[in-house]
Amino acid sequence: MPLSSHNYRLDLGRVLDTDVPLGPLESVPLVCFTASSKNGKLHGEKNCGSLRSSRSVEAVTLGLGEAVERLCGTCSWQMPSDAPLVVFTRSVRNVLWAASYTGVDTSPDVDFTPSDEADAAAALAQGDYPPEDEHDQAESDRYEHARFVRERHYGHWRHLHSSMLESNSAVVAHPWLAAWAKPIQDALATVIESERRAFAALLRPDALLDSAAVPQLEAPSDLVSKEGFTGLGAQAALALGRAWSGWADAAGRSWLALEGDRSSASLVLHEAFGRRRKGRDEAYAALDELVRSWCAEARSVVATCKAAPRRLVAVSVPPTSFDSYHGRTRDPLSQWEAGVIAMYQVAANWPAGTVALLVPQLIAERLASGTDIAMSVTSLDTEETGLPLDTLLVQLGDPTDR
Repeated sequence: MPLSSHNYRLDLGRVLDTDVPLGPLESVPLVCFTASSKNGKLHGEKNCGSLRSSRSVEAVTLGLGEAVERLCGTCSWQMPSDAPLVVFTRSVRNVLWAASYTGVDTSPDVDFTPSDEADAAAALAQGDYPPEDEHDQAESDRYEHARFVRERHYGHWRHLHSSMLESNSAVVAHPWLAAWAKPIQDALATVIESERRAFAALLRPDALLDSAAVPQLEAPSDLVSKEGFTGLGAQAALALGRAWSGWADAAGRSWLALEGDRSSASLVLHEAFGRRRKGRDEAYAALDELVRSWCAEARSVVATCKAAPRRLVAVSVPPTSFDSYHGRTRDPLSQWEAGVIAMYQVAANWPAGTVALLVPQLIAERLASGTDIAMSVTSLDTEETGLPLDTLLVQLGDPTDR
């Protein structure tokens, strides 16, 4: 619930200091309380604890630029929630939050040892789970930890970029902050790049390419004629159609190998059988065979496109958002989109949220289709424009240059 215009309390002394450029707000009048109008601290509240021992307290009005170096760091100033100073300090906070991720210490979210990183990459290069003929608990734990490492890098990378976008929105709204914010944004871009590389090292490019082919597959029309599904009776056509749709949707949006997404189809079969046992095992075996055939179809599409030259495209990467109802972060990017950005990036303007990708033809076609894609995609041609790639990304990130 937004605060009313009469009860917003602004802790100026914790946000502003002499390093923060105030721009046109430097002359904004600020009513303060002080025990010494010349050298003492300036307070937003007459009853601030620091003033209790003072014999006399007087109210003074100073320009913000004159007052900023003397602001009390523990009390606050009341003002309307839409006051320019309130909006400005929110922007400054966004930049300072970005700065908090640029320290020398590794974030606890991704504080893994080099051996952890190397082992996770070695495991996931083979697949997300141990081979089916291996039932060793230690291997299962190893793969589980590898997936955990990947999820942490993915989540931290996306969180860092969302913070960068917030800081850039602050600069766009208050351009005089640009020079002050630039070193912070440059440092954050370095951390974002580090996380992107760490995340990309835990992905399989062949899996991303296979997933790109799935939307090109035609829905099978002869599913009911397949042997092994008699146990479904009259439900067979509907259940198998849903199994195909579930598999195709999951496989097309995932960074997993195609075989890793069979659970979506299996769940449909599980719901269709309910408590019935007759014919269940035969149906699951037949479904496994179907999924293998779908995977083979997708890979045949990939094979026909392998000789095509790669294409250069730019994507506008959206931020994450917090879903307060479910209490978790929501990412508009699918796993597949995030994986493609991390794997095929060749240049980036992270403050503007624009990234250049050099992708295989099949992935370029999938991105250009716009179907189920959560980011805008633009073809890039540096030869046609005569502009370097970094300049094109800047222009794509600035609406005034479009």
